[in-house]
Parts: sequence; structure tokens; C-alpha cells
Amino acid sequence: MKKIIVLLLMSIPFFAFAQSDSKDTVIRITLDNSKYEKHKKKASTEQNIIKFSPLGFLSGSFPIYYERVVNDFFTVQTGLGFTSRNYVRSLIQQASDNSNLNINYPWDPIEPISDLSEKSYNFQYRSTMPGFMFSVQPRLYFENDAPDGVYMGVSYDFYRYNFNTSGMRRVDTIDNRKVTQRGGPLKKEFENISDFMVTFGYHDVYDRLSVDYSIGMGIRNVSGIKYYYAIEDFGNPPITPLQGITNYKQTAFNFNLGIKVGYHF
Repeated sequence: MKKIIVLLLMSIPFFAFAQSDSKDTVIRITLDNSKYEKHKKKASTEQNIIKFSPLGFLSGSFPIYYERVVNDFFTVQTGLGFTSRNYVRSLIQQASDNSNLNINYPWDPIEPISDLSEKSYNFQYRSTMPGFMFSVQPRLYFENDAPDGVYMGVSYDFYRYNFNTSGMRRVDTIDNRKVTQRGGPLKKEFENISDFMVTFGYHDVYDRLSVDYSIGMGIRNVSGIKYYYAIEDFGNPPITPLQGITNYKQTAFNFNLGIKVGYHF
């Protein structure tokens, strides 16, 4: 009987926890005296992560992210920061010649009138001014070990980009002809971008640092205003120039690859 009781006690696994700053080491003793170790990267008290995006300058965004653990499988990440020139969008828009922007000019599209001002996201005469951005992303972790491992998130990201562009004007030449040139008052422009995304990623938590890899897909809504200066193409003499501010819109599929580096505590 004594032998049976001893064997039963030995068959019940017990755990010894050795805690450091970053890892819980779990040692399990089995009936045949073999053992294995399982390292859990996240300490039980870690609930917060501060992150930044090292490649954010490519899209002209400089946010600080904060991820908060709600329970073992659910977190919420928020972000706040400022914006500058968006190099990625500049390349895309210049490649498409802005043909995918729905610009609402105040004249009929069939009229022979051309906008002589600088096209959106050209920066020969346009300069970038500081803007702002914010982000909200609830996350579901599949391994019930938040904030470590594979996750899925649904995010809303808003970006405001501000610009100044040089106005245009008509001036008299020596021979009393009128020409159009730069040098008028600066004109303010802006562009708002709203991204609705589904994101899949992997969050790797180390001693005090973390690396967050993600891929996202969704819908991008764009709205903005730009300065225009227009004259009739075939006027003799040309009509009085039109100038002012017009709005534009765009809806497109959005794809995003991201990496964030963080500090958890």
C-alpha cells in the first residue's frame, strides 16, 4: 500500500517557479524522473508597452503607441503623433499623375480650362507643415498569452497632412503682355486620410524590449483641399483667370506592412 501511495504522489506534477526580470521558468518532474523546462517570456505583472515605428518617416507619420493588456487574450493599442511629408503617397500619386483623385473644380469638365497650379503631392513649390495623427486598435491574441504571440486586430487610423503652396499671379511684361508666374500669397492646403484595417501580426516580447510585426488590409478614404489657378486653353484674348480652393476625394484599397519596437513594463 505504501508503494502505491508513493507512486500516486510522484505521478502528480508539481511546479517550481524561478522568476527573473523577464522570464518565468517552469520545471515539471514526471514519474520517470525526466524533466523539461518551459520558458514564458512575459512576466505576470507586465501590462503596458510603449512603442515607436522606426519606418514611420516613409509615410510621414511619427507616432508613439501604447498597448494595454485587458486580460489574457485581449489588448487595446492607441497611438498619437505628428505628421510630415508622406514620401510613399507622393510616389504613388505622381506615378498615377493624380488621375485617381476626384477633384471638384468649379467649372464643367468639358470646358477647355486647365489648372496651372502645382498638382497634389508635387513639392517643387509646395512645402509640408506639421499635422497630426491618431490610431485605435483592439487586439485579440490567439494563444491566450497577451501581449505575446500571434494576434488579429481591427484598427482605425487618422492622418492629417498640412501644406503651404505658392500662389500664382498675372503680371505685365515690358511689351505690355500678361504672363502667369509664381510669387503670389501662400495658400493653405490639407489632406485627411482615414484607414479602416484588419491587421494580422506577431508580437515578440523579450526581456524589456518587444518587436511587433504586422500586415494589414482595408479601405482608405481620402479628402482634402488644394489651391487652383486656371485659365482657358483656347482664349483670344484669354478669359480672366480663375483661382481659389477646391476639394477632392478618393477611396482605395490599402495594404500595409509594419514593424514597431517597444519597451514593456
